[in-house]
Amino acid sequence: MSFAHLSLYFMLGSLALFAVALRVRRVRLRDIAPAAGLTLAVLLVLTAVFDNVMIGSGLFDYNNQALLGIRVGLAPLEDFSYPFCAALVVPALWWLAGGAPAGGTPEPGTLPGTGREC
Repeated sequence: MSFAHLSLYFMLGSLALFAVALRVRRVRLRDIAPAAGLTLAVLLVLTAVFDNVMIGSGLFDYNNQALLGIRVGLAPLEDFSYPFCAALVVPALWWLAGGAPAGGTPEPGTLPGTGREC
């Protein structure tokens, strides 16, 4: 199995979990899109910087046969699926655990910012 296949499975699972969390907590995508987009952008930039530093310093490398071959500097494209997954899974788990969406309107009968009942 290649890194691309593994990344695809994790990305699909992350999208599914995110969709379930949006549906269960009744969060509108347009309400959280700016925060989610900013989070993803920051994580992608940090991944690009630090992966290049770590690969360039020789901390680790990849088996090139398992990669697509597309790189951003020294970092393989597949490395950028992990921040994508994190940007979806972390808020989804937070919402499913009872946390309130950032910037969203709290559900009726809950304390603002906590998701706990009054």
